Amino acid sequence: MLEKARRTAHFRVIILDGKVYVKKYRKSIQTRDVFTLWGIVQLLRWYPGRLPDLELMFDADDRPTVRSKDFKGRQHPAPPPLFRYCSDDASLDIVFPDWSFWGWAEANIKPWAKSLVAIEDGSKMTQWKDRVAYAYWRGNPHVAPTRRDLLRCNVSAQEDWNTRLYIQDWVRESREGFKNSNLENQCTHRYKIYIEGWAWSVSEKYIMACDSMTLYVRPKFYDFYIRGMMPLQHYWPIRDKSKCTSLKYAVHWGNTHLDQARKIGEEGSRFIREEVKMEYVYDYMFHLMNEYANLLKFKPEIPWGATEITPDSMGCPATGRWRDFMAESMVMFPSEVSPCEMPLPYNPLELREVLERKANLTRQFLLSGSRIKVTPIFSRNTNVNIPKNTLTPPLNYTLQCSLYKNITKQTCPASYPEKADPKDDPETCPDYFRWIHKDLEPWRETGITRETLERASDKAHFRLIIKGGRVYVHQYMKSFQTRDVFTIWGIVQLLRMYPGQVPDLELLFLCHDFPEIWRRDYRPRPGVNVTWPPPPLFHYCGHAGAFDIVFPDWSFWGCLNMHMVRPEINVKEWNKLSEAISEGAKKVKWEERKPYAYWKGNPGVAKLRRDLMKCHDPMVHLYHQNWRREGRIGFRTSNLEDQCTHRYKIYVEGRAWSVSEKYILACDSMTLLIKPFYFDFFTRSLVPMEHYWPIRPREKCSDIIFAVHWGNNNTKKAKTIGRNGSEYVLKNLQMKYVYDYMLYLLQSYGKLMNMNVQVPEGAKEVCSEIMACPINGGRVRQCMGDSLIMFPSVKGACEMPPPFEEDELKKFLEKKKSVEKEVEKWTNEYWEEQKKKHINITR
Repeated sequence: MLEKARRTAHFRVIILDGKVYVKKYRKSIQTRDVFTLWGIVQLLRWYPGRLPDLELMFDADDRPTVRSKDFKGRQHPAPPPLFRYCSDDASLDIVFPDWSFWGWAEANIKPWAKSLVAIEDGSKMTQWKDRVAYAYWRGNPHVAPTRRDLLRCNVSAQEDWNTRLYIQDWVRESREGFKNSNLENQCTHRYKIYIEGWAWSVSEKYIMACDSMTLYVRPKFYDFYIRGMMPLQHYWPIRDKSKCTSLKYAVHWGNTHLDQARKIGEEGSRFIREEVKMEYVYDYMFHLMNEYANLLKFKPEIPWGATEITPDSMGCPATGRWRDFMAESMVMFPSEVSPCEMPLPYNPLELREVLERKANLTRQFLLSGSRIKVTPIFSRNTNVNIPKNTLTPPLNYTLQCSLYKNITKQTCPASYPEKADPKDDPETCPDYFRWIHKDLEPWRETGITRETLERASDKAHFRLIIKGGRVYVHQYMKSFQTRDVFTIWGIVQLLRMYPGQVPDLELLFLCHDFPEIWRRDYRPRPGVNVTWPPPPLFHYCGHAGAFDIVFPDWSFWGCLNMHMVRPEINVKEWNKLSEAISEGAKKVKWEERKPYAYWKGNPGVAKLRRDLMKCHDPMVHLYHQNWRREGRIGFRTSNLEDQCTHRYKIYVEGRAWSVSEKYILACDSMTLLIKPFYFDFFTRSLVPMEHYWPIRPREKCSDIIFAVHWGNNNTKKAKTIGRNGSEYVLKNLQMKYVYDYMLYLLQSYGKLMNMNVQVPEGAKEVCSEIMACPINGGRVRQCMGDSLIMFPSVKGACEMPPPFEEDELKKFLEKKKSVEKEVEKWTNEYWEEQKKKHINITR
């Protein structure tokens, strides 16, 4: 197993009877290998006689190479143990302190113990409040695309992103004696940016040691210590895909919350100075190598060609800075104290909670602050007179799982904030919010009485009660899959997002596909006693002939699952999935995509889909999604982000509406939308030929073929339609807007309550802890963790648009119908022309 790691290793280290031997296989970049080996030699001087015999392989390159996917399943061998400086979530490389702790001679960066003292002294030269009120970065942008992208955020004549970015020319610095690259002289700004290079970057510890608030561009890799840091405690998270706006907002927030920003900077610096000091670096190496040696099932041997290394054999031949740094980092006498006591390993629940907390803090804060419009707060030439802003930092509340503490019954915490004070959002809500007024119109005059509500109880899967800011559920029947679970979960998250803003109310929810409250049953008819108004029933979709109140479906929070397939279908919650699809769409440019129409799904659920499968034409690529088979092979061919490969994607309803619509629209492909019979909460504001191409249900095959023909002959227009549809979904269906829609819908519904809200017998309180903590692993627990709201929104809800005027709504619907007729005319003319050509040919 060990020998398999030799393929990429730079050297093999053998420790035998307290002596160190090395066998080199290839030369590393610069002197990484030399100073890594020097560090191991110093460890044996620090703790003489306490390191066990062992052999290890070390790769001194940047990126990890032991990919976990290559070693899954019983048929695969165990992965080779390979030490290196960093790893990532998809790799199994063993992380070890990098060479710069003992000095980076080529860049004139002194050993860490000396650098740390110098940076600490340098940070005292300028008090935090007197530092330049911008974000600072200096480095080499040429090593990675993400750094080159960062340079777009530099100050220019057109835009000030609140950053000051500088290119570090190391060749020039070397010629000039490194006069402008002393790290201790770079603690002059309130904010310092950390961004990875080709992989992780050694610059991280130097940046964080400065007392400046670190703006941490979301990394892909980790070294041995950064996994112990927490966002908003030790650093401020920055989105990699929208660095400029994210950086601008972070600086704006910091300059209007000076005490909090300074505290984050100080906490990050304290972490580095106290927990990454050289004593702990050596302790980490000591425990890691002891644990590693315990796993060896062979006796270490000195291989042919290996040589012993000692401080003398390494230090005496060295010259210049290399010799100086070895001398400065040499351990002169053994440690007077034993290594720190090794903490217990995480149990799975503890580790999951830590990872979920970090991920959700990062995601939720970016969600809350990502679209705040920041007015420039400085002139170009001054950093004084910064106006105060009333934005408040988030109140953090993580899961409080009492089950972790051996308490047998999970309860809802009493410490939830009863109210937050988000500030008004200047943005107007997306246009589809206007349908809220229309959906609640039947109860506008009469209100909702107890008698009216109870008439829907025999149709509902559950009753949900919100009283005093707490949620109670009375379950009547189990829904298909986990629809009810994640619908309730979404409402619970809404109350965490906007505590104190959802009124007391009772509602009944139907989780089936089809609407249930049909208009025909409430029309006055001779001899029939019709009770008005209809009972209010919440549901995932509506119909022109139904009164059901449309609400966001479960897939915005939950994993889709099939009741006959385990594990669940590999569809992430919407916040993650929308990002993944957006990234997947960038992999293949529109012009390079397959010039055909694509659909993949389950045709067995509806006749409309089975009819679609009969469309046998080279221009139409249709695939049957077999979820049983997908479950067996690990969902390798069903990732939605990998399905943005065709210029045209087909949307067709299932039994009713389909949750697939948002995934299809998000792909940048022109959506061929087979005219639906049902609608969900956001689709009624989509416009044909602006967001999609309309397809007639009865002529779907011929309509699709013509749409592809038209698109391939009008590529710019087709591409624009695809982009508009994608932008509509990715912008207007951000989770912040989904929660805003729910908030306004429930607030408006609550105002119609003409009854006392009561918690009925049999109802149980639900909260995030009640729902998530008892679940031990699996995709349901993962999706709950991914979609958990970690603190109230720092922004208020968007501004609710006014209801449609009757004439306005009529014109909007007539416009949609007119466009559909125009496309129908083009299609008919095309096929008439094809028919004439065929007749002429046969003659």
